[in-house]
Amino acid sequence: MFVREDWKLFCSLETLGQKAGVARERIARLVLKELVDNALDGSGECAFGRLDGDGVGFFVEDHRAGIPGTDEEIAHLFSVGRPLVSSKLLRLPTRGALGNGLRVVAGAVYASAGHLIVSTRGRSLRLRPKEDGTTTAERVGPYEGGGTRVECRLGPAVPADEDLLTWAGRAQLLSVGTSYRRRSSAYWYDSDAFHELCRAAGSRTVRDLVTELEGCSGRKAGEIAEPRKERLASSLARDEAERVLLRVRSITRPVKAARLGEVGPMEVLGAYARTCAVMVREPVHGRMRAELPVIVEAWARPDEGSCLVMHVNRTPITAEIEAYHQKTDLVLFGCGLRDKLHIGRRPLAICLNIQTPFMPITNDGKAPDLAPIVSQIEETLGKAIRRARRLLPSGTEPKHSQKDLILAALPAAIAKAGGDGEHRFSLRQLFYAVRPALLEALGKEPSYDYFAQVVTDHEGAKGEDIPGMYRDARGTLYHPHTGEEIPLGTLAVERYERPEWTFNKILYCEKEGFFPLLREVKWPERHDCALLTSKGYASRAARDVIDLIGESGEEITFFAIHDADGPGTQIYEALQQGTRARPGRRVKIINLGLEPEEALAMGLQVESFERKGRVPVAEYVPARWVEWLQEHRVELNAMTTPQFIAWLDRKLGERRTGKLVPPPEVLAETLADQVRDKVDTILTAKVLTEARLEEQVEAAVRALAPRLDDAEDSLEGEVRSALTAEPERHWPAPVEAAADRIVGEWKAA
Repeated sequence: MFVREDWKLFCSLETLGQKAGVARERIARLVLKELVDNALDGSGECAFGRLDGDGVGFFVEDHRAGIPGTDEEIAHLFSVGRPLVSSKLLRLPTRGALGNGLRVVAGAVYASAGHLIVSTRGRSLRLRPKEDGTTTAERVGPYEGGGTRVECRLGPAVPADEDLLTWAGRAQLLSVGTSYRRRSSAYWYDSDAFHELCRAAGSRTVRDLVTELEGCSGRKAGEIAEPRKERLASSLARDEAERVLLRVRSITRPVKAARLGEVGPMEVLGAYARTCAVMVREPVHGRMRAELPVIVEAWARPDEGSCLVMHVNRTPITAEIEAYHQKTDLVLFGCGLRDKLHIGRRPLAICLNIQTPFMPITNDGKAPDLAPIVSQIEETLGKAIRRARRLLPSGTEPKHSQKDLILAALPAAIAKAGGDGEHRFSLRQLFYAVRPALLEALGKEPSYDYFAQVVTDHEGAKGEDIPGMYRDARGTLYHPHTGEEIPLGTLAVERYERPEWTFNKILYCEKEGFFPLLREVKWPERHDCALLTSKGYASRAARDVIDLIGESGEEITFFAIHDADGPGTQIYEALQQGTRARPGRRVKIINLGLEPEEALAMGLQVESFERKGRVPVAEYVPARWVEWLQEHRVELNAMTTPQFIAWLDRKLGERRTGKLVPPPEVLAETLADQVRDKVDTILTAKVLTEARLEEQVEAAVRALAPRLDDAEDSLEGEVRSALTAEPERHWPAPVEAAADRIVGEWKAA
């Protein structure tokens, strides 16, 4: 048998392409792109270009702080024989995937007998990759520039490339917009990936590793990592790593896709579309899956020939995706895509960017596996293509509508209203930032109401709110059992956290006036049902609540009631569509009515009206009732209070949703916690002046372990019986009764 170390594949032009995923004639283009990617990830901007002289030469320079470390440490970074040292295992929506970039650079220099100069922090170093996989550094002079400058010249064995700057130019073109500036999220790892991260953590302790994750800084990291906080993360067994990941998730929330940042509309690339999604990856070992946010951005414009340029996290991929025009279709094949999209007879140039903290790849050359998000790619491309087909032929002057003018003015107005992202701003402030442009273009005073509707529709089409903008409170959310009432303004919603195991239903009603009636008879408590109203902004407020509560991990059923009229039927439709657009939430949407047929069967008063134009009605309504709703309506207020409560009880009873009873482990944990609290109170009163109180509590709880075990066997049945007898009670009350019994027996003994 013959043995060859893996790193040696970087040292020959015959095999470097295998590791880099490109043919020899594209190696120079790839090396330049890798250097530009590193610079853009570090500082967000850089300069690059060709070097004069023989061979393929180029430079990249940025203005960040420079590369830290000694000459030898910098040389080691550019060594092909070093172990794979990469920040890419810590998942972030940055460029690259494997961390092979600098090894590709050094390998290309060695294999082609080229040279490499790195200038940073006051000195210039000539780096010489060696046959044994190491790299040496020689100082060749001072460096007076800021940041870092890398000069690379590849030897004559590397072919000249007329398109040398193409990939780097695309990466720089897409470096605009907003970027993710926070830490990696625990939800971005499945059990396998997090264990791999732990094993690659080097000298980091468990606590050190936890601090790398979003929401886990300072003292909180130590509490999460207990009792393993001082152990090396690399020493954790698979099940231990999974428990650490579970504890981090228990105190943090998933990161919404919108926070990943976006390139945004670019006139040079054509019509723009964007879709948010969640990509789920199941582990081979373990129980915890990864929930990866994804933003798909697409641009399309008429061109001489159809083509597709694919990017992942704003840098072009090196793998080929075949794209060709076939009659009226664009055919795509490669990287998991097998699609045919209708584009018409005129060819389109399409640009696609996938923003995500982790992209599955199929080889060392970072060819992405797009199969898990094919539907989102198709949806986004479809939107961009349809918008591109509506573009007027070149040479004609388009007529802009007021909506077009508003949307065109939004980016500059957002920056102005918020001080270039430093401050929050209201919808009305945004209106006044857009108003001068509208006055000049329209020659008349613009309508604030129309502006607000355009902005709302724009946010709905994008699937996310405008960053930094807030709205005033537009409704309330009432929690059963606690009596807490939360105003549903933008700022309050952002701070909202769902109380654990307090309710498993939410009732949305467009009329807030019914809520005092329901609270008076403890209807929310009897049904473990929160109450939501949003005062005319049903779809927006309900969408926010769905996002926040649906991300909590506890299943929730969302009920909607409404008037028997056209706008009322659309409330349920808007909520349902909002849920479908946000997969991954544990949310069910159920329409309870009032529907025209049942309103008539109940003998409720019918109102007639004269319509001005056709009344919009939801698609689920049968055709005969669509026509009836064009001239008639029945309000919920047509019911008396006893009628309304009986109707609502019957509607909810038909769904058999039942009282909220948490899983056995939550009941058992709550019981144990309540027993502990009661034991603590009793012992505190008894031995207030004595030392070592906590030890006595622990001993007493351990002594009660057999009784707790016995009680757990019948606990769920006791809870269900108690809630059946007194349905207005909340499940912790019978658990506390069991705790009282256990502690009472212990105290008497």
